Amino acid sequence: MPESGFQARHAPAGTSLRHEAKWPLRVLLLLVALMGMTGCATGAAGRHPSSLQQRIAPSGFSEDGGGFGPWRQRDDFQLLQESAGLEDDSRHEAGEALETDDAQALWEALAGTRTTLLNFGPRRSFMFLLSQVLTRREDVPYPELLQRLRPFHFLVVMRPDGYLAGALNGKPLQRMGRVELREGRLMAGPFEVGAFYFDKGGVFYPVDGSLRRSGGLVGELGLERDWLNAALDGSEDALAELVLALTHLVTHPVRSIEGLQQLPSAVAALIASSPDYFARYAARPLQEQIREAARLSTHLLLLYGGAAGTATRITAAGTKLPVLSLTAEGALVVEQVVLPVGSTAAALGTGTSAVYVFMESTQAPDEAQPSGADKSTAGGFKPFTERNFRENLARLTGQLPEGAHAHHVFPHALKIKFQEKGINIHDPRFGAWWEQSKHLKNADRYNKKWEEFFRQNPTLEQILQFGREMGGEFGFQVNF
Repeated sequence: MPESGFQARHAPAGTSLRHEAKWPLRVLLLLVALMGMTGCATGAAGRHPSSLQQRIAPSGFSEDGGGFGPWRQRDDFQLLQESAGLEDDSRHEAGEALETDDAQALWEALAGTRTTLLNFGPRRSFMFLLSQVLTRREDVPYPELLQRLRPFHFLVVMRPDGYLAGALNGKPLQRMGRVELREGRLMAGPFEVGAFYFDKGGVFYPVDGSLRRSGGLVGELGLERDWLNAALDGSEDALAELVLALTHLVTHPVRSIEGLQQLPSAVAALIASSPDYFARYAARPLQEQIREAARLSTHLLLLYGGAAGTATRITAAGTKLPVLSLTAEGALVVEQVVLPVGSTAAALGTGTSAVYVFMESTQAPDEAQPSGADKSTAGGFKPFTERNFRENLARLTGQLPEGAHAHHVFPHALKIKFQEKGINIHDPRFGAWWEQSKHLKNADRYNKKWEEFFRQNPTLEQILQFGREMGGEFGFQVNF
């Protein structure tokens, strides 16, 4: 339940003003306070926090990051830790420098607590702050830590239920629309879920990676305000809210790369670029797939502020990037990887804390295209067909070795059996460079081993594992 301890009570029909005059003084003061919440959303804002921000600020909240009266010890960072849901024994002490080990401990403590709608905004802000410390490997003096929190006074975050909420205290302002998937992004009206926005008296603008206002007006609060309903909202699980949203988007089970188009683009790319995980994901029933997609979306929203990312093309050879992927169990892993030149990756986050997700093609492999159409896919590859297999493998591996065949790890002779398991054998991930003479000498024996293997009616995960074992036995390197 929310912090507010009162509930709305409507006066009976026909109640007169003369009757209202008999109400207790305490009730009249409450009415005056509620009336003060109305007014024009586009009112002028000075250099201090907007009237909206002042109304949603928690006790002890002040512009200089300190406090007043008996709350002076509860500065912005202490309030942020409380609003984010950290237990008392896990919080960083006031006045102490935030070292990298401290930041790591806070990160782990945050990961071990439940994300609700009410703490979604503060957790998003907290993770943004911690990621800066961890990626830069820096120790931050406490006064500087408070200084870094000042921009958050003017920021709001879009929650997974379509509410804008305070970035520091998580208190909701107003529901801006139903969450839906548009161009791979989870959106509520014109606002992207998980993104920060600058609040200028109830008028909202986008911000850049440094949290500075950038671009034109995105939207503003409506006159209806919805204060009471918003104040009573927020104890629900944020993950459950995303599950509900995705239930309207994912209408049939994901059994192939093409089926991932139902999900936010970065989530789809993350699953597609992690074959071990995809094998397990594709074998799950629809409701489990939806919940797992919601779990991954929640992680990406909290960590990077979006579940879509910004597409960027890799133009320099040999450049190592922090690439995000999934283990077979669904754990997020970041590794330094060289992506193929010409490929496309989804950039999540900004600056030194940004990570990349390799974007696979979600185009049907044998899809016909009009004459003269661009034959490249979103991932920098041509359609996954037999004719393009060698070129796509060269792009994936960054090499075209002489005297080597572009080998299908999953034999062409069994193409239909692999298709039934959701595998496109012409996907370059399922290709390998095999020395020409060894390939020709062992091709028949290789195919027979696969034929024997399929008599066991294997699962998708078993097929992938057997492919890796075959690479080790026959001396070629697999790419999945």
